[in-house]
Amino acid sequence: MSTPDNRLKFNDVLWQQGRVLETRTTRRWCKQDLDRISRAERRTAFAHFYVHDEGRSRELVYQFDSAEECAKAVNEHNKSLAEALPK
Repeated sequence: MSTPDNRLKFNDVLWQQGRVLETRTTRRWCKQDLDRISRAERRTAFAHFYVHDEGRSRELVYQFDSAEECAKAVNEHNKSLAEALPK
């Protein structure tokens, strides 16, 4: 099953690379689970990812093949969005 591609849907908002937030739930995870989930999170771009709500409002943008590819895409997207803003 492939993940959805919502890059066009969220083209006009900032993206953020996924990460595991420290919460009451994640503190109970074993190291192996934490590492596995962290790797998947780092490959995933999200819109509306806020720490104050422990990531509950985040929406999937796209899952990339690697954490590096995701970071590059997020940085490029956010940079082009900032450049498009009126000065």
